[in-house]
Amino acid sequence: MKNKLALIILSVILLASCGGNKQKNEKSVLSQPASSAVEKSSTQTEHPGKKVYNSVCLVCHMADGSGVPGMHPPIIESDFVNGDPKQLIKIILEGMSGEVEVKGEIYNSIMPAQAHLSNQQIADVLTYIRSNFGNNAPAVSPEDVQQLRK
Repeated sequence: MKNKLALIILSVILLASCGGNKQKNEKSVLSQPASSAVEKSSTQTEHPGKKVYNSVCLVCHMADGSGVPGMHPPIIESDFVNGDPKQLIKIILEGMSGEVEVKGEIYNSIMPAQAHLSNQQIADVLTYIRSNFGNNAPAVSPEDVQQLRK
């Protein structure tokens, strides 16, 4: 009985101390001058394609580009991604289904067409994936996308 009471008291003390630290941290963040937050955000510019990737592609190809085994192929150091950009543009515009082999593994799922994206958004996201995730391929332009859009 004494052990249970001691455990409860210790738990209450630990919980109270955690909450106290949280309040101190929140106060210290709130007390920072607004200019330092603005400076940080203006010096860290995010690639415009990353926003498109995060809202459209991430759910299947994951934040790190690793994909989902057997379903959605990885885009990490991918010959597919580093190859002909026309093939990637067509996949974005028309979608893709059925089996595809990437790095010796078979993937079988549906990638829905993303033709609702603007030429600029498609160029941005393809440029982003072609220069990230271990890939090193040239940028894609909105004109490249427009040429293949039906």
